[in-house]
Order: sequence, then C-alpha cells, then structure tokens
Amino acid sequence: MNAGEKHVLVTGGSGYTGQFVTQHFASLGFKVVYTHYSTAAPYAAGDNVDAKWVNLVTGEGLSECFRDGRQYAAVINTAAMSQPALCERDPVTARSINVPKALISALRQHYTEPETQPVIIHFSTDQVYDGSKAWWKEDDPCQPVNAYAASKLEGERYVQAQWPKHVILRASIIIGPQSPVPVSRPLFLQFIVQQLAEQKETTFFTDEFRNPTYVRDIVHILAKLIAGEKRLHGRTYNMGGPDRLSRLEMAQTVAEICGYSSEFIIAAPSSTVQRPVRSPPDISMDSSRIETDLDMKLTTFRAAVKQMHEAGELERPPPKADGA
Repeated sequence: MNAGEKHVLVTGGSGYTGQFVTQHFASLGFKVVYTHYSTAAPYAAGDNVDAKWVNLVTGEGLSECFRDGRQYAAVINTAAMSQPALCERDPVTARSINVPKALISALRQHYTEPETQPVIIHFSTDQVYDGSKAWWKEDDPCQPVNAYAASKLEGERYVQAQWPKHVILRASIIIGPQSPVPVSRPLFLQFIVQQLAEQKETTFFTDEFRNPTYVRDIVHILAKLIAGEKRLHGRTYNMGGPDRLSRLEMAQTVAEICGYSSEFIIAAPSSTVQRPVRSPPDISMDSSRIETDLDMKLTTFRAAVKQMHEAGELERPPPKADGA
C-alpha cells in the first residue's frame, strides 16, 4: 500500500446505491473495498476496486477488509435489510443487519487511536418519521411506525453512541438509471417506466408523500463529506430531493417527460390497498441543512428524469426473442 493512496470501504457494495458509490469513488482515484453477501460480487477485482464477502451480522469476513494495513478515509455503510414487509415478519434479523454492531466492533479492533479513525457515513431512512405532517426537519422527534424504521432508528442511535466520527444520512426513495449490474429488487422509477411502456393500468397512491433523491446527487454528497472541506462529523442530515411528491405525481411526471400516455395511471388513496405493514403517509423532508453545509443544490425529480430520458437511461430493454 502506497502512503499517498486514499481508501474507502463500502458495505453493501453489491446493492443499488452501493454500486454507484463504488463506481464513483473508483473514478475519483480512491482504492475502494466493497462488501457483498447474498449476491455475487458485481465488480471483478481491479486496480481500484476489491470485493470482499462479508457477513455483517456475525462479522465473518470483516477482518479481510483490513488486510495489508489499509487505512480508510471513510466507511460508507449502505448495507441494510430495507424491505419493510420482510422486516415486519422478521424484526430480529432486521435489527441484526440494520444496527451495525459487527462493523463497529471490527473498526474498534483495527483503529485504536482516535486520530486515525475513519468517518462512518451511515445510511438511514425517511421512515424514522411517523408521517403525521409535511417537511420534517432533522431535529423533529422520530417515532417509527413499522419494524424497518424502528431498526434503522436504532442503527442511527448505535452509530451516534459508539463512533463519534460519523455522519447519518436519512434517504428517501432513491432514483436513477439501472445500476451497472442490475439488482434483483424492483426499482420504483423503472417500475413506472415498465408499466407505462406496456400500457398496463396501474394504481399510484395520491396521499403518500416522499422526496425522490437522485443517486448521482448522493455520490456527490459523499465525495464532499469525505473531502473534509468542513468538519461535519456528528451531524445527522435529511437527504431528500427538493420535491414533495406523491407516487401519482411521480408517475404523471415520468409519462409527460418520456412521452407515454397517462390514461393507464389510476389515482387512488393508499387505503384502497391492503398492505402487510403500516406505511407513514407524509415523510417529506426539509433537506436545506445538507444543501447549506455542503453548498450544493439537490436535483428536482423532473430534472433527474429529463436528464436520464435524454441520455437513454430509462428506455426499456428490447423484449427477448422467442425461445431466448
């Protein structure tokens, strides 16, 4: 390892956001180590990227991330059990993944001197808010309404208590093009495009509000935080886009920009559908704190969709040939 090399550890690097984070920091010249668990490593090892299989519940494999005396500038924790219905069925497993005890234990063993410790940038969720009002601020009380949100809030508090050199990012729905290696989970933006392209009648809720966040904004936020231009450790940030939108409004915007008919978009309140887990109705967030501290403007939903559409990043793949 060369003395001048910059290293970043990305947990959950095989997931949607983790892939973009890995790709972005490698492009900036960082040596990136990323972890994967339930899926194969999407990136082969190369000059700037190294993959490690890690069980973040037990800690198995974490020691491999610290071989050769690597000194990380940051640990970016994108790993999570993030399907609310699955968390509701198995809250014990949700807590074991979403509260990063094994990760922090490994960091403590490796970094015994405070001045050498990396910053942990820990991804949380807008669902820590109960949804009873609009435009939540970071200092508003958090009262989770489901097991997923409860485990993520516990994860926030664990990081805050155990690793002072941290930043918490509360993310909303993350939008962007398909990841470099497609993930198995359905992506909301791509789901909208598929339903509209196939002219399938689809219900979109009118009364649940979020702040869709462009994945390319996220990687720039991370780069600014790690650059260390300001000492922002110990901060918690809302990381939502500037628009408070219902799922219906998102679908209508995609139809308009991409040239699809909106006649197949069915508007309905969320009460018309039975779901296995309670969902907070309005978790729109005020993200002015992160914009001010990092001197940046987050991208609107319309601008992000327009940019991706013009770049051909939202086009549906051609159908498979018969027999394929």
